[in-house]
Amino acid sequence: MPKSHPLSSSFNTGELTPRLAARLDFTKYASGVETLENFLPLPEGGIQRRAGTRYVATSKNGATEKCRLKRFEFSTTQPYILEFGKEYMRFYKNQGQIVVAETDAIIQNGAFDSSAGGGWTNQSTGSTAAISFDDSGNHLDLDGVNNDNAIAEQQVFTSDTNQEHVIRFRVLGAAGDYLTFRVGTATDLNDTYPDFDAYVGYHTIAFTPTTSPFFIQFDNEIGKTVALDDVQLIDDAPVELTTPYAEGDLFEVEGPQSADILYLFHNSYPTYKLERRGDSTWSFVEVDWKDGPYLDINVTSTTMAPAATNGLGIVVTASSTDGINGNVGFKSTDVGRLLRIDNVATGENWGYSKIVEFLTTTTVKVDIRRNFQRTNADVRWRLGSFSGTTGYPGNGSFFQGRLYMGNTTDQPTTFWASNSNFFEDMYPDSDPNNEPDINYDGTIEDDDSLNSTLAADNVNAIQWMSAGEDALAMGTAGGEWIPSSEGIVLTPSDNTAKRQTTHGSAKIQPARVDRVVLFAQRAKRKILEFGLEAVSLKYEAFDMTRLAQHITNPKVIEMAYAEEPDSVLWTVRSDGELLSMTFRRQEDVVGWARHILGGNFNQGITQVESVETIPGNDGNGQVQNSEDRDEVWVVVKRTINCNTVRYIEFIERDFETGDDNDDSYYVDSCITYDSTAATSLTGLDHLEGETVTILADGAIAGTKEVSSGNITLDDSASTVQIGLGYTHKLKTLKLASGNPAGTPVGRIKRVLGVTLVVLNSQTFKLGPSSAALIPYDFRTISDPMDAFAPLYTGEFFVEFDGDWALDERMFLESSDPTPFTLLALAPEINVVPGL
Repeated sequence: MPKSHPLSSSFNTGELTPRLAARLDFTKYASGVETLENFLPLPEGGIQRRAGTRYVATSKNGATEKCRLKRFEFSTTQPYILEFGKEYMRFYKNQGQIVVAETDAIIQNGAFDSSAGGGWTNQSTGSTAAISFDDSGNHLDLDGVNNDNAIAEQQVFTSDTNQEHVIRFRVLGAAGDYLTFRVGTATDLNDTYPDFDAYVGYHTIAFTPTTSPFFIQFDNEIGKTVALDDVQLIDDAPVELTTPYAEGDLFEVEGPQSADILYLFHNSYPTYKLERRGDSTWSFVEVDWKDGPYLDINVTSTTMAPAATNGLGIVVTASSTDGINGNVGFKSTDVGRLLRIDNVATGENWGYSKIVEFLTTTTVKVDIRRNFQRTNADVRWRLGSFSGTTGYPGNGSFFQGRLYMGNTTDQPTTFWASNSNFFEDMYPDSDPNNEPDINYDGTIEDDDSLNSTLAADNVNAIQWMSAGEDALAMGTAGGEWIPSSEGIVLTPSDNTAKRQTTHGSAKIQPARVDRVVLFAQRAKRKILEFGLEAVSLKYEAFDMTRLAQHITNPKVIEMAYAEEPDSVLWTVRSDGELLSMTFRRQEDVVGWARHILGGNFNQGITQVESVETIPGNDGNGQVQNSEDRDEVWVVVKRTINCNTVRYIEFIERDFETGDDNDDSYYVDSCITYDSTAATSLTGLDHLEGETVTILADGAIAGTKEVSSGNITLDDSASTVQIGLGYTHKLKTLKLASGNPAGTPVGRIKRVLGVTLVVLNSQTFKLGPSSAALIPYDFRTISDPMDAFAPLYTGEFFVEFDGDWALDERMFLESSDPTPFTLLALAPEINVVPGL
């Protein structure tokens, strides 16, 4: 009876689709498996148990609402994770949530729900400025007029002086309006926090009062009414900004970052930018686009006539509704929209304005930003492209010194780009940053803003943008495009977009990996690699799920890429499974695996709802330095103690040769106890009522049920990892060898034994099925029985309790909270020869 001893020394093709179950002749079959769960394929060929996740915080509204994670990378040493939820944003740094200390300082009537609420005093200058409560809108109006300042002040008492305080508030008005905020030791002083222009949007500001009382002021000096709302001091709570986004819109908010500013786009909301000035000082403000972009120049007989050539709140009258919003005239959703008029006597000299109030279908009020030439009516006018009427850009990217944006509701196939090096300037014909005295005469220069519409045979809404070193890729519903130019850079007069491939893209932000883009195809089942093919020098899109067609079923909803240590694309599936694709294209490594986190949701698997990555760091509060890797953060939905919760967690570091055994992080939603030896451990409130798995001083210490946030160990320990257990699983494919006369398919065979080659491993279970697993560890006779089994590296032979069968498989599993890395399997196979 023939025997064979084949060596499987690579598993980094990961899970193969069932469609390939019989393709023993396929080259990649030898490095594939049928099931790979909670294992990561390694570029070198082996597979490694996924490290556990560390619990960081509970999301704000986790019982009822989804949230999403996004990155804010000010620098590689100052990265943040943002928790985006329904109408809020929270912040994480150094593997912890940014939280404000407790204070007894209180802002009185900061919600302005009663004019009799007190707290605020009028410190306005001059006789015309004033502050007034708007009871209908529950906010405070600061009515600045002429050169007078409208100032609202509050005196705040505290016993917590010399401690950082964080105030949050909202400014209401037109984009570009602002209130000046200051804090002082006495009225009108700014010696505690200097004057800060808080633009329309949402703000948190950190300051440290040295006296009690201290005085906060909001000052309006811009000559019009600007409103204030939602003023409060954060007290023993996370730093939090208000945002406008509804829960259902969170996963469509995208945008690029430049230094300490992150732009965020969505079709249904004005474009906002998140500005960082410190760990607790953030602003989320509406972008004030300068003079553009615009729709085409009016071609109807309708005229526009401003009541004045300059000023705020100036009435503009249209002669008819023709040519305005599909001939229906102005709408209330035009508030915030730009309006440009060329009413010079001869030639061209454009002025522009922002609509601040809707009056009728033919009249609006505007704030004039660049003077009109006369009050005469003129047919030469243009309405802004971005508005609540036409929609706002849905995505964007930086490229060649410009901010590119694409896809409004009315112009889904159009993209726009800012003036060179001025990301919010959209001047179509001259740039006052460089030429302040030039007339706006229609002369277009290379550094002016640009716009272009894709010349497609059907509507190809732009779903994403991704900038590389020398090309800007755009994914549309019908294909993938690259804008190009005859010259070195794209300019208003030299730009052409060409479709390169026709796969079609989903509205999911892709991952940029060197010179290629990994993106989700329109049906959200394929992940494609888009890039310039080296031989043909043409752009191609190769299917990275071709060998694992099943892995993305039912569909993917989000992706994030971690370069270090092993180049992995992390993907969230709509049913809550977390996927990983180890990706080293130059080494021909594309390996998929599935990850089921510990715990459960309604008796089913734990749901992962969002994933994001940031560069690791070594900051205060971290259990381990993560500078040598990218951190993978997740939003996890579980049922805990019969309640739905959503936790913010990140995947801990992998165990490496030379690490202490007690620094093994292989439980999910983990916390670490690291102090003097003890048996009673606290701090497990987030796992109340759950059975947790324990690693105590490097030894497997069984399980305990959490009660009142506590557990009691059987023996005292000083370094303990506690969390929810999870199981890694490997199921091999059909045996591809063993019959010297030909294929082993259709032949009765039996695995007699298996040699495992492992690295830094402690326990495992092996057998012919999940129901027939035999446990093993690597303890030797010389190892003391009252200490943990040491981690083992090397070859290890075990007998295999299989049976004679047509389709013999090997199953390897373990739920122990210890590392395990499999480098190779070498089964000993007997085959009954055929006739």
